[in-house]
Amino acid sequence: MPAEEVQGPLHGMGILVTGGGSGIGLAVSRRLLADGAAVTIAGRSAPRLEDARQVLIDAGADPASLRAHAADMSREDAARRAVEAATELRGGLHAAVASAGEPRGQMAPVTQLDLDAWRRVFDNNVIATMLTLKYAAREMVRAGGGSFVAISSISSTMAARFTSPISSAKAAIDQLCRIAASELGPSDVRVNVVRPGLVRVDRQELPEEIERDFLSAVALPRLGRPDDIADIVSFLAGPGAAWITGQVISVDGGQTVSRPFDASPWVEPVYGQDGMRGIV
Repeated sequence: MPAEEVQGPLHGMGILVTGGGSGIGLAVSRRLLADGAAVTIAGRSAPRLEDARQVLIDAGADPASLRAHAADMSREDAARRAVEAATELRGGLHAAVASAGEPRGQMAPVTQLDLDAWRRVFDNNVIATMLTLKYAAREMVRAGGGSFVAISSISSTMAARFTSPISSAKAAIDQLCRIAASELGPSDVRVNVVRPGLVRVDRQELPEEIERDFLSAVALPRLGRPDDIADIVSFLAGPGAAWITGQVISVDGGQTVSRPFDASPWVEPVYGQDGMRGIV
């Protein structure tokens, strides 16, 4: 079969995926590679990235189209170098996916929030996304256009009790990307956000009460899968989304038409019923 008949929709594109060593980022990387892109996965843990690289190769990825680059994306020099590495792989950067970040962070009543934990959540989510966008957008403008996709969360818009650190951070990502879409449109750089609902990933254990409550709150009664998110990210990165920018798309089984999950099973054992009401 001629090679051109098996080229995917992302053929020829160089794409950076932060947080690419596990979970949603790993699933996104697998899908982008299957669709023909050359992918650089970035993350803080070099051993985890190497394990992920081998997983992707075992799944059929061409080693020449895959690079692992260890970087703390909340550090400016590290973020800049990660973008440079991704740009070198295909001689240009055509898309970037900002998936790095703590999925949950501290859960606590607002009267007992820990400042260091709050800063860590913002560093690993908002700062990491901002720096990825800052340097990736520069390369995409130079290349004549591109696509930036941030991974946020439905927590950015749903007021679940005791989730103020991560919810506030994800809301900041949403707004950052909406503004960036307006600024970068004249350079044909698209900026969109995907907001996952509750997704089952290997490194995250869910209390039974949390899972049961979640399933009672969604129209499609199952937890999300990383591939559910990877599918929409690949679409937004590619030519099929050429006239889509500034959008925040929830992929959540319908939870945003219902209610947030109840985080009490995580919080009550730590802070007690009085603490949950703000008594310190």
